[in-house]
Amino acid sequence: MEQFEKDYKQLIEHVLVNGERRETRNQSTLSVFGTSIEFDLRKGFPLISGRKMFPDGVLGELAALLRQPKCVKDFTDWGCNYWGQWADENGQLELDYGNAWFNFEGFDQIADLKDKLKNDPANRRMIINAWRPHKQGDLSLPCCHYSYQFHVSVDGVISMVWTQRSVDVMVGMPSDFILAAAWLIAVAAEFGFEPGRVKMDFGDTHIYTDHIEGAHKYIDQCEDVMLAMVPWRYATKGEDFCEFEPSKLRLGAYNPQPAIKFKLHG
Repeated sequence: MEQFEKDYKQLIEHVLVNGERRETRNQSTLSVFGTSIEFDLRKGFPLISGRKMFPDGVLGELAALLRQPKCVKDFTDWGCNYWGQWADENGQLELDYGNAWFNFEGFDQIADLKDKLKNDPANRRMIINAWRPHKQGDLSLPCCHYSYQFHVSVDGVISMVWTQRSVDVMVGMPSDFILAAAWLIAVAAEFGFEPGRVKMDFGDTHIYTDHIEGAHKYIDQCEDVMLAMVPWRYATKGEDFCEFEPSKLRLGAYNPQPAIKFKLHG
């Protein structure tokens, strides 16, 4: 098993053993605070193998976020089918995901990032931030992941630090691996960099109590996993990463353990 999935499995075990029981707005959890995981795209794509993942919906989510989504249809048009539970009766969504990337109080953070990557890749201020405190009460769902810092090494490897205030370990976290990896790959392709490390920092790191049984099943299934990270290839170079489409990211052989069903808590 690749190190990143070993780290993920150990994080699950840590939460199960050490998690504090908390009653939250949508379900009781076992929770710890302040964790991290990292992976390296030069070793492969971070699809966990201890249970089957379905990356197409997450890749569709990234395509929608990069087009500033306003309604459920903006997601379903890309094959991402889990945003409906946060919409109003008309299917509308008010999100800082994606939207604040392009318009943070009138400032286009994506354009600023592109300028720095093109003209000053050693810049230490290549940060996109989506956390607007005054907007929280107006949002369909406040951002869980909200800050993304990019770094380009002298040999042309681009890496990312991804910051997240809250993460559902069994459902959200493996999907966030996919989302972060695909975004970095797309950014790298536009500017001719090699995708490198993604370090993901999490605040409230929790397992819902109705996910505990499935978490143990995942741990058991991991005992039989000896697979490497999934090979990947990106179809286009030099193209605007905001034009990302799932079909442009081509994943190689993926032979996971069986899927485990978990409820998505809204």
